[in-house]
Amino acid sequence: MKRCNPTVCKGRAASLGGLLLFFYCGAVWADPGPWFGDLRYRYEFVDEAAFAEQAHASTLRTRLGLKTDRYRGFEALVEGSNVLALGFDDYNAGAGSTPDRSEYPIVADAEDTRLSRAWLAWSNDAGTRIQLGRQRIKLDNDRFIGNVGWRQNEQTYDGLSLRHERGDWSLFYAWVAGVNRIFDSEVDAGRHDHQSQLLNIGRQLAADHRLVGYVYDIDDRDQPGLSNRTVGVRYLGAARLAGLTLGWQAEVAHQTETGRAPVDYNADYLHLQLTEGARESFRPRLGYERLGGNRDPGLAFRTPLATLHAFNGWADRFLVTPDRGLEDVYLGVLGQRGRLTWQVMAHQFHNEQGGSRLGREIDASLSWRLAERSQVLIKGARFESSSHGLRDATKLWAQLSYAWP
Repeated sequence: MKRCNPTVCKGRAASLGGLLLFFYCGAVWADPGPWFGDLRYRYEFVDEAAFAEQAHASTLRTRLGLKTDRYRGFEALVEGSNVLALGFDDYNAGAGSTPDRSEYPIVADAEDTRLSRAWLAWSNDAGTRIQLGRQRIKLDNDRFIGNVGWRQNEQTYDGLSLRHERGDWSLFYAWVAGVNRIFDSEVDAGRHDHQSQLLNIGRQLAADHRLVGYVYDIDDRDQPGLSNRTVGVRYLGAARLAGLTLGWQAEVAHQTETGRAPVDYNADYLHLQLTEGARESFRPRLGYERLGGNRDPGLAFRTPLATLHAFNGWADRFLVTPDRGLEDVYLGVLGQRGRLTWQVMAHQFHNEQGGSRLGREIDASLSWRLAERSQVLIKGARFESSSHGLRDATKLWAQLSYAWP
């Protein structure tokens, strides 16, 4: 286990103690006022066939923020976060964050203290909001633009954003100058400079039908290979048929190079999903997702700003699309009853080019809401490889979270 420099440890302990004091005050105050925050403890176990050692990560994320009231249309927010390894730190945090622990599988929860959000906003009663600074951006289902909320260090964006909603229409535009990523903020991969533009326009066609179009021009100046322009459309609908409550989504997109991308390429994306929700305790889900590839390397569909853990299995075997693309056929069930929520999902993976098998995976989770502000989560994933380029992996999580107000 890594030993901490005494001076650094004292500083961490003081910072953690101060933040815990704030959270205690927030918990006992009848009215916490403008303060808000959360605590999230997680234990993560990873067993990958590619590593001789197993990873054991015990981390605590503490966030504390302050948000002002709106005055003449203006409001501001500032939030800090701290991630500490408590007890077990036998894991590789990735991207050079822990260079002395390369024998362990990656658990991308680096110890870090950062200014997670800081913004100034103006809004009016006509549905327009302009926000400047470090902010959270989540678009649609986070498939292309998200905050990577599963990891302890959240992904945030430095820039200017505009939201406008009027009637059945919604518009979002952002100019992004930098992306603060989930890795240690002190390493090169912790922040990437950008000259990116994000446009998302939606219309509510009817009560249960929505159409969204988007253009995401991602120009990553630090990692040009991640640069891409994605143009797509997404349709969500629902209807009752023969006693069933059916919901569906269909999404298609086309991607090309942009900015300083070192290669020219074209790749397509398709996602189809069908759900049935007549019973809250048993909601089946069937889906097919395809990310285009090519027989030449480096030309596959890419999603560098996505919340990747939510897609293609929780074992995170496909954070980068294989060169020959990816097809994911999944089937599962979600349910909720009282304070309990559960999910079981099975995936079958193939290459998009050639159709060769890549592997299969089973994911399962169970969460229990202890009270209005706290929750326990138990979760697991098992991936079994069918390809020489991939290895079997097992991941388990136990998590306790508390938020206030």
